[in-house]
Amino acid sequence: MKQSAPSLRVVLAEDAVLLREGLRRVLSDAGLDVVGTVGNASELLEIVAAAQPDVVLADIRMPPTQTTEGLLAAREIRTRWPGVAVVVLSQHVETAHLFELLGQDPRGVGYVLKERVADVDQFVAAIGRVAA
Repeated sequence: MKQSAPSLRVVLAEDAVLLREGLRRVLSDAGLDVVGTVGNASELLEIVAAAQPDVVLADIRMPPTQTTEGLLAAREIRTRWPGVAVVVLSQHVETAHLFELLGQDPRGVGYVLKERVADVDQFVAAIGRVAA
């Protein structure tokens, strides 16, 4: 009997509650194990410490300033937990900040423009590639 591979454990950080819950459902329906969802960067760091996910999906712009809190948290995650992959989600092209994140170590890092996600299966596959 073939045993299925364990699903990826995912933490999702998105301040827009409808988008966060929609993403949670899409990822869960695709077979990923969403072990936590949060709406700001400080909660993101706390849940990563507690849940030890395989991958984090983090919005770049998060409260309180709606600037780069999510990206700064992503950088800290990569420093404190180098085995945790990070996929950064953005509504805007943020290449300067992305290169800072990638500059640390490009393995286990991905960047997705929210408006460019046209296929859920491809999105989920991209998360899997980054985590691998």
